[in-house]
Amino acid sequence: MATIHLMVGFMGFGKTTIAKKLEKEILAVRFTHDELMMANFGRNPDDFQTKYKIIDEQIKKQTVEFIKAGKDVILDYGFWTYRKRQEYYDWAKTLTDDVVFHYIHCDMDIAKQRTLERSKNDLSALMIDENTFDTLAQQYEQWNDMDDYPVVLHNLSTTHYIGNQVMVTIDRPKSSKHPKYGYEYPVNYGYLPFTESGDGEELDAYVLMEDIPLEKYVGRCIGVIRRTDDDDDKLIVVPQAYDLDDKTIEQEVEFQEKWFNHILLRYNEII
Repeated sequence: MATIHLMVGFMGFGKTTIAKKLEKEILAVRFTHDELMMANFGRNPDDFQTKYKIIDEQIKKQTVEFIKAGKDVILDYGFWTYRKRQEYYDWAKTLTDDVVFHYIHCDMDIAKQRTLERSKNDLSALMIDENTFDTLAQQYEQWNDMDDYPVVLHNLSTTHYIGNQVMVTIDRPKSSKHPKYGYEYPVNYGYLPFTESGDGEELDAYVLMEDIPLEKYVGRCIGVIRRTDDDDDKLIVVPQAYDLDDKTIEQEVEFQEKWFNHILLRYNEII
């Protein structure tokens, strides 16, 4: 099933750089609103909101066509507000079950410097001066507790996943055997697509409280197993609105984590 990726971040956060990288990795179709605005209406268009809506409708129409054809789509919009994220998530879910946000974190001062330099030196970029940046920055709402959607976090530690929804691909379902060591998986075990862990592979996840073998799963991260002798964090994922105590989590993952020194992290760092 095709996936819609929704890129969240303010101007200068580096979201388009990440979107372009993702585009190449998964051979997706990427729509960046600013690029189309520039191509159609120039660097400093008048009646911006009207022209924005024209481009938006064009992108939505093409997104529908690509998703129907089984092609992944990246919407590199920014989605600055909770309301806009909610609106587009609800719309995307009418097209496919696989919808995931990508939240890019960045210091606002760094973003401002990048944006002003780009406007000065890149004639293919929309013109943004300091006053415009500051005015628009007041509209930006970073990812927060109300954003209860599957998310991939960029430029943040894995503990920021705690409390958030995640989309897990299960490559070692419950009752399957380890391909090398032969032990059986008593739980579903997989990874978060489009992520990168400390070992260079995707970020792994234990899916607990599910009794049947699974292929994909959307649940909530309630903790992180951090191996102290192996740079390879593991998320603890459970059904929505559920929780487990530390002892139960340790018992559930003991089949594999007994071979590694580790700590269980349960706190959610502030973004």
